[in-house]
Amino acid sequence: MEQISFQLPPGYSALIALDRHQHAGLSVRPDHNQAWSSKLNSVFLNAVELAKACADYPIAFVRESSSGEYLPVALLGLRAHENLFVDGKGQWKPGTYIPAYVRRHPFCIAVVPAVDGAEPRHLICVQPDQLAPSATPYFNAKGEARAEWKPMQDLIEAMENARQQTRAFSRRLEAFGLFTPFDALALPSSGGQQMRLQGLHRVDEDRLNALGAREQKLLMRKGELRAVYAHLLSLENFGRLLDMTQSR
Repeated sequence: MEQISFQLPPGYSALIALDRHQHAGLSVRPDHNQAWSSKLNSVFLNAVELAKACADYPIAFVRESSSGEYLPVALLGLRAHENLFVDGKGQWKPGTYIPAYVRRHPFCIAVVPAVDGAEPRHLICVQPDQLAPSATPYFNAKGEARAEWKPMQDLIEAMENARQQTRAFSRRLEAFGLFTPFDALALPSSGGQQMRLQGLHRVDEDRLNALGAREQKLLMRKGELRAVYAHLLSLENFGRLLDMTQSR
């Protein structure tokens, strides 16, 4: 069973490569829920999710530490290690969009760096303590995929494809000079300590409106202008986060 050595994605405690033979007879534990994300105050979004996520979360862009690229995230809380959308039983807030990053757990894709000129490898990985013997496992004793594996496989593959599209989307916005930094500052109406989230970026609407016709048409043709406006509309949800914080 291949051990993966790289920086773990937020919320994961360990990862190993998924092996159809080693993991035959297993599926996700029946008690698996969203409790693992209760200390995450943001999760990564793909660009295709922005139109749905904007109804429930403020969406901002953060700079990835390793590459320096901008990535969209759904903000889940106004304090560090605070997720307002998961209750004490590990259940996501009913009626709200659950980001694909959350739905994919305990699986993810790991990119194994190239060695000796070989191409980088993309491995499906899993947090091993979230698997258990099952009457409806993902793989049978021969290592063959069962029907139960297909929905998760489709989600993993769709997220990986969308990740590449999202990076292209963010690079285009950066190339157009649209990002501007901002802090999210919340002042509780009942007094108490102010809450501030730093290191965030948003699209500057004035710069967006000032884009030339060629750049705007490119964003429209790529289907990205809709995602930009979803991001801008979502910023109104900071007030919702403050209300949720004060009602706890």
